[in-house]
Amino acid sequence: MLHHSKETKLRTYLGLSTLILSAALVGCGGGGSSSVSSPSTPTPVDPTPEAMTDVILKSPVEILNIQLKVYDNTTNSVLVDTSIASLNSFNVKIPTAKLNHLYLVEITTQNSSLVFNPITLKYENFSGIYHAFISPNSLSGRTLFISPSSEAIYQRAVIRSGQLPQETVNLTLIEQLHVNLASEDVYRSLLNAFKDADIPSLSPANPLIQYSSIKPSTYVDSYLSFGYLQYWSTFHGETTTYQELIKSLATDLKDGFLDGKKLHGDQTTFTPIFTSSPDNIDPVKNTLLDIAANQKTTRDNFATNLKSATFKLANSQSLDQTSYDLLDKKLYSGVVPVGNTTDYFRIDGAGDYRRAVGFSGITATCNGSAYPCKQGLTSINLSDPKLPATDYLVGHYEDTATGCQLNFRANGQIELIKGSQTYRSALSADSTDNLLQTDAASSSYLLNSSSAEPNNSTQQYNFIQLSIKANKIVSAKAGVDSRKAPDNLQTSQLECSFS
Repeated sequence: MLHHSKETKLRTYLGLSTLILSAALVGCGGGGSSSVSSPSTPTPVDPTPEAMTDVILKSPVEILNIQLKVYDNTTNSVLVDTSIASLNSFNVKIPTAKLNHLYLVEITTQNSSLVFNPITLKYENFSGIYHAFISPNSLSGRTLFISPSSEAIYQRAVIRSGQLPQETVNLTLIEQLHVNLASEDVYRSLLNAFKDADIPSLSPANPLIQYSSIKPSTYVDSYLSFGYLQYWSTFHGETTTYQELIKSLATDLKDGFLDGKKLHGDQTTFTPIFTSSPDNIDPVKNTLLDIAANQKTTRDNFATNLKSATFKLANSQSLDQTSYDLLDKKLYSGVVPVGNTTDYFRIDGAGDYRRAVGFSGITATCNGSAYPCKQGLTSINLSDPKLPATDYLVGHYEDTATGCQLNFRANGQIELIKGSQTYRSALSADSTDNLLQTDAASSSYLLNSSSAEPNNSTQQYNFIQLSIKANKIVSAKAGVDSRKAPDNLQTSQLECSFS
């Protein structure tokens, strides 16, 4: 108690002293250099709120009970993380000062997630993780879809960034170039399905529309897009139609083409939308018209079936003559030109339009090579029609018996791995990045990749050398050689077979 009383008295004394001192200081403020003035209190200033731009994210069909995130790919930070009970459209706020960034939308389903099926007019189970990019290009219209096409673009962009299906995705490796190229791949394959931002978002309250309610181009785009769902329902059944269609297209289009095929080494469970198209194996036929002819059956059959599915869907909505004419005039595959060319090789729609690995009609060698040779190979992202294509080689190769692994990446990076041994190289348009034709009749080649300059004391190049036959990598070596275009490495450090 005594201690408490002293503490109370001390506080009282100090408080009174402070009050007297303050009064004295105020009283001395009559002017002159000896005066003391109290400092002015600054007026609080509210920070200027960051300017934001609204982007409308749409789903072509209503999705119930999902978690939505938006990532800034440039900084790898989370911009939005929210639960949504019903997704038809959602406003995403993007910092106006950062509209030049690349953003990734990700929706994750819950146990209670459902999606509306416009074919059966019922909700069906929906599970998985789905994506869409918000890029400077897509911001011009301020509206974009998260759809079967957007998921396929995401998966293709992952591959174009140099990543492979067996790896955990690193978002920061994906750049605007990869998204732009992936978007072109997907939209050309799917004839711009789910691209038109005016395509309606379907739900029980907003079913499929008739021609009179929207502009003609959007009418056609809508029925073409939802025609893929009708196609899947017709040929593969009506159970989880939307989910299975997305998975099939996204897996199929990892190689950039709607061809019924998976990327090499992709272990994803896969139901192709149609029977796989033939490979283009003969480099002699690496021309637009030859490749188009090889893919004609696939392209025409799918176009016929997609048109039939689109009409079936439209007929369920009392198709009138105007609507019929619009859908009948729509092209369900690209048009093959009359003239031939070796400058481009793709026709829109279904089919595999990758060039065969190799070249023809060339006898010239490179830097004293033992076989005909083309040098300056680079990644598929910097494709040059005058150089041999490597699109068919992209993928993961593994020999489980020996533990050998090979990664051939779309960005030109190559790795040969066994246990603690890892050898790396990159196709970077150097003279040491070359392709040797060892046997034209069987489409057999050697692909060499090394740095531009020798990098050891013996003036030898560190090579990865791949043996290729009919678009397939059958074996690989790592080693050193003093030549720029070796046919057999002078010193081998690792050899693997993938036949």
